Amino acid sequence: MIALLPLDDRPCNTRFPAQIAAIGADALTLPDPSTLGRFNVPGNFEALQNWLDELPEVSALIVSIDMLAYGGLVASRKTATELPIALERLEILRAWRAKHPHVPVYAFNVLMRLAITMDSDAAVPHYYNIMKWARLCDEAQRFPTPENRSELEEVRSQLPDAIVEAYLTARRRNHHVNLAMVDWLAEGTFDHLLVTQEDCTEFGLHRREQDELIARARELGVEEKFTLHPGADEAALTLLAHGWNDGVSFQIDWSCDKRKREIAVFEDVPYEDALHSHIYATSGHLVGEGEKADIRLFVNAPVGGSQKTESSEDRQTRREEFNSKFLPQIVAALDAGNRVALCDVAFPNGADDVLMNAITDFGGDILSRLIAFGGWNTAGNTTGTILAECAALVRGQKRGQGDKAAKLNRNFLFERLLDDWYYQADLRARLEKEARDSGFSPLSMNGHTSQIEASARREISVFARELASKHFGAQVRDLKVSLPWGRTFEVAVGAKLS
Repeated sequence: MIALLPLDDRPCNTRFPAQIAAIGADALTLPDPSTLGRFNVPGNFEALQNWLDELPEVSALIVSIDMLAYGGLVASRKTATELPIALERLEILRAWRAKHPHVPVYAFNVLMRLAITMDSDAAVPHYYNIMKWARLCDEAQRFPTPENRSELEEVRSQLPDAIVEAYLTARRRNHHVNLAMVDWLAEGTFDHLLVTQEDCTEFGLHRREQDELIARARELGVEEKFTLHPGADEAALTLLAHGWNDGVSFQIDWSCDKRKREIAVFEDVPYEDALHSHIYATSGHLVGEGEKADIRLFVNAPVGGSQKTESSEDRQTRREEFNSKFLPQIVAALDAGNRVALCDVAFPNGADDVLMNAITDFGGDILSRLIAFGGWNTAGNTTGTILAECAALVRGQKRGQGDKAAKLNRNFLFERLLDDWYYQADLRARLEKEARDSGFSPLSMNGHTSQIEASARREISVFARELASKHFGAQVRDLKVSLPWGRTFEVAVGAKLS
């Protein structure tokens, strides 16, 4: 059994790890959900400390530094917890390691994104302006053109001083903590430290912070035990697979070779580099030419922008490319008996509906024959989730739990199709419109959640029955749908196939 102190209470940080652990013939123990806070309410440090102190014997501990220090991801962007308090709270990890010297400890923390939390309509303009300002602070320094300097001054004039001051205070504190965690890695408190770069762009205030963290790890000689790449919500899954250390091998097949070096939206490095880092962090590796891989990973490479604004001509071109090459290759790999996973990172915040519609029309029962699918939120979130699911299935099968692992994995795959494809790429926009038309914000529905939840449950139920019957030859049971943070950004979907 593995202990997980998660980033927050959302399903991606609690339910996903528990499901993937089960697929991998393992089990997780987590704190009581009530101790993890919710959205703008931080986790309860005293309760989490008690949970750590009272843990039964476990094979490993995976711990979110942000939850323990600040109370979770959203709390890490705020200034309520001062630096001395954050570091004092984290001392429990040193004490825990001293008491359990032979239990591996895998820690992860987030390098703060460029924007603030968008938790109300009033925060929306500040969200975009502070992200732009943070990008230009770096870009105008690297490329000091009159245009960049003028744009930087203009966007800064639109930001209240108090928001900028709080933003920079949180960044400085978090960076100090992140550097300290590299020091603790060198001291032996952790067996591996994963720093994930939350939403960013190619330029921004985060670049100097990254450079300093990498330099510190190099200076202390812990580069092999330190990873930094784009992501956030998938980090616990990455470390779950890392701890298993099964060395799962991957062969990558791209939808478009020209796009594999594109930088995905909300990230700062070419996607191919990010993918390789994610694979390494899960203790996986790429096969050499002519070798057979455990997993054939088909990647729908980054397109950039939003699929909502993509022209009909570009959509048609991509559809033709899928039909002529990508989908035939997937079917051929499936027919050859390969384990095939589909990693859709074309766009953020939902699956590529051009790809998904092409799949449903193509034939070959592609959806039900995949071992993994993902297309949610950022490229890093999708990538880490899929890689961990692949590692779990291989592990479960190697440990003689093949039938059970396959059944659990099938349900997880089905849920990802309901969430990443149908909800995120289609239904979510309609629910946001329903909320607006009803006179409240989808960013924080404050007492109106039940109305939108009911609509989500009704619509997902219809789609789930059709998807299960048409593509899985099955029926849906135990379908559960909720909006855990009282907003439309994420949905909790649970379903079983029979």
